[in-house]
Amino acid sequence: MKYAIAILALVLLPGCALLGNKDYTNYVEASKSVSKDNTVAQTACFNTVTEIAKSGDAGAKVGAIALAEKCKSDPVKVEPPKKGWFK
Repeated sequence: MKYAIAILALVLLPGCALLGNKDYTNYVEASKSVSKDNTVAQTACFNTVTEIAKSGDAGAKVGAIALAEKCKSDPVKVEPPKKGWFK
């Protein structure tokens, strides 16, 4: 009886670990994509603010500093896949 339980555990447990590989791959790809998109958006925002500041007008420079604060954003969090049978 003990051997049957041990063999059953050896068969079932690794199978459960292998089922979620595609979910994790999708999670990693989504995280990379969101991070890249956030970086591109912030770079574009800072480039725009830099061009405004280069205009030479003092008011534009003050406005550009205020806009630069709005370019900073918190990264979007992608929820990792759930583990186990109870998702």
